[in-house]
Amino acid sequence: MTLPGLLAFLGLAVVTVDVLGGVLAMGMLLRGATVRHLLAFATGYTVIVTAATVVLHPLLRWLGGWLRPVLASNDAIGAVEVVVGLALVGVGVHQLRASLKPRREHGPLEDRVMPTRLATVPLLLGGALFAGTTLADPAFTIAVGMASQEPHLSLRILLLVVWNLVYQTPLLAVLIAAAAGRHEQLVARVLELVTPHKKLLQRLLAAVLLAAGLAVLADGVVALLTQHVPWLRQLLLLR
Repeated sequence: MTLPGLLAFLGLAVVTVDVLGGVLAMGMLLRGATVRHLLAFATGYTVIVTAATVVLHPLLRWLGGWLRPVLASNDAIGAVEVVVGLALVGVGVHQLRASLKPRREHGPLEDRVMPTRLATVPLLLGGALFAGTTLADPAFTIAVGMASQEPHLSLRILLLVVWNLVYQTPLLAVLIAAAAGRHEQLVARVLELVTPHKKLLQRLLAAVLLAAGLAVLADGVVALLTQHVPWLRQLLLLR
């Protein structure tokens, strides 16, 4: 893998870092979870993502011949960018609408989302289901495809391990804090910082999603109307 390709690979992980894992882990801690519970959750996630990576790697190689015409087509990649851009804009609009709604207290449904008593097996299954957020991220497939270009197996494995560590930094940070017995201070500090600025943070997230969605959408439309090489294809060529 070239240096630009490595930087693009790590940039994918940083840009698409998944804060949902950290949020869920925080919620578990607030409900009395222990390190054992968090490890069960993380284990379910790791097993599914590892299995998917193992399957996806040879599958991408097998599909390489079939996908090459698509990857070489500005129109095809441009169409993908249009769909992704519209999805990002839709999520951004949803976040903006949520930030404009008046704050309300949690109702009975929200109170039942996380049980008071936490069992290991449900958390293990919950972690496995949570892995779906990674598998649904197009960046994950791109990262596996980029790593598969590395001829040395050890370096290929290292790249994918680094990807997941960076991608799941929030979840990893909460696990380390819980293992060190610092989770109570961490939870208190996060709540202290986030709670007063919840609406502002939602609006910032909406603005980022809308800006990214509109940029990707515009790039896809320009690629479809002109000979412009889409950003996504340029990223794929950095392998």
